[in-house]
Amino acid sequence: MQIHFEDLSCGDPLPEREYGPVTVTDTVRWAGLQENWSQLHYDRDYVRQHNGLRTFIASGAYREALLFRMLTDWAGPKGRLDKISLRHTYSTFEGDRIFYSGKIIEKSSTADDPWIRCEIEGKNQQGRQILTGSCVFIVPAKKVT
Repeated sequence: MQIHFEDLSCGDPLPEREYGPVTVTDTVRWAGLQENWSQLHYDRDYVRQHNGLRTFIASGAYREALLFRMLTDWAGPKGRLDKISLRHTYSTFEGDRIFYSGKIIEKSSTADDPWIRCEIEGKNQQGRQILTGSCVFIVPAKKVT
């Protein structure tokens, strides 16, 4: 489905998306893709002994990829993610679920320049914020007939 500039308003929510639970398979696949061999992302015993964590954590890039998927699915095939700014605020551990949400906070005044700005947030299953940020999308305007 494709969203259109004219159908969006400030305050409109983005569809929420849930991912997880995070597994060792998820983190090992992502670490391999990134060539990130840090034991922090797959070795439970290592992170307990050397980092004082209860288990391994998902990489920030993995969490961002899931967020980008949520955003681009919402924007549709003709929407374009133009800018994004993120801050990771808490780790995502093995077994955690990730919940992404957002809302439109600003909109261009004209369909000739059809951009929207959104606030975005990620939380875990306990409601603790794991990520916050904002993004700008270029979305298509409806064709005038």
